[in-house]
Amino acid sequence: MTFYLAKFLELVGMCTVGFGLVYGLANEAGLRLELRMLLLGSAVFLLGRMIEGRGTA
Repeated sequence: MTFYLAKFLELVGMCTVGFGLVYGLANEAGLRLELRMLLLGSAVFLLGRMIEGRGTA
């Protein structure tokens, strides 16, 4: 079960980074939000990786 939770968190992290990138490209003044989304998405992705690393195969 933790494997699927980890994969879900990784997916959410990648989608968050992607959304931030698209928003930053679409809006000229969107750099601040783009950076925040990058940090948030990276943190969520790394949390998923940490959970996945602890699971048993």
